[in-house]
Amino acid sequence: MRKAVLILLGLAVAIAAAEAIIVWQVHLDPRRLAAFLVCFALLLSVFAGFSHTLLVKWLRQMALRSAVLAAGMPFLLLVPYLIYSLGTGVFNVLALGKLAVYLAAPTLLLLPDRHRRPDRVGWRDFAAMLALAVPISADWLGGIWTWPEDLYFFRPIFAVCVGAYAFLVVRNLDGVGYRLTFRKGDLVDGAINFAGFALIGIPLGLALGFLHFRPQGVSFWTLAFQLVAIYLTIAVPEEFLFRGILQNFLVRGLHGTRHNLYGLVIASVIFGAAHLHHAPVPNWRYALLAALAGMFYGNAFRTRQRLSAAALTHTLVDTAWHFWF
Repeated sequence: MRKAVLILLGLAVAIAAAEAIIVWQVHLDPRRLAAFLVCFALLLSVFAGFSHTLLVKWLRQMALRSAVLAAGMPFLLLVPYLIYSLGTGVFNVLALGKLAVYLAAPTLLLLPDRHRRPDRVGWRDFAAMLALAVPISADWLGGIWTWPEDLYFFRPIFAVCVGAYAFLVVRNLDGVGYRLTFRKGDLVDGAINFAGFALIGIPLGLALGFLHFRPQGVSFWTLAFQLVAIYLTIAVPEEFLFRGILQNFLVRGLHGTRHNLYGLVIASVIFGAAHLHHAPVPNWRYALLAALAGMFYGNAFRTRQRLSAAALTHTLVDTAWHFWF
């Protein structure tokens, strides 16, 4: 409890400092800016909170006691949106309804299985994964966080919070490896798998005409910001879904001495297929390279059993693509 209070106090100080700096430099409306920062801080707190085992265990105990409580707790995630929307003056009933449906769908799908061991994947698990992924990829959650402009980064962070509650708490799924910080082994394995993909993926991408070498001059701070942004809003959300949940479930359900390899390959192929909708549709070059990259992301996850390792490889791949290809 003491640690939680210190974290909240630290966030309050950080919010106040950030608001003072931004208002001084950009001259934004302080009231709106405060609502934005409080919403962002609350969502980041939940995003990071699910990486703590004790919090997840406590929420699991609460969910096991009552189906009503298990179904109702995720709706607390509407509070950050209400603070943001009412404080910035962009409240919209349709937006609130979209978020409520997005919260309810995976939770209610997994609720009947909250007392069962997640030994193998079932149709409700697949349906819950689709309920998490499709609204984000189809941009159904666009137009919700719209001040000072339509902000994309809230969507994947919100999606991870919803998915973490649905699968870690309600479904009681272990082995997800939801960690955001790095150990030495994560850094080593993440870098090795990035190098492995680069040796194969870059020549293949150039040969297919998908990649074109266009290096950009970039400052240290721009590169650092891009690394953090990709890690939090692309790499962690995608690795959580495709490695922490899908690959994890597949490995559990498959049998034989090569079940780890088969689970990795199947999850990677599905990950690649999820990129077919990018223009020009069907973008088979993108899907092929994504599936290949997924092999290395999945390998980093397999060896470390931590999403931070796989997400690091993913971040390095996307950053290299962004700045040099």
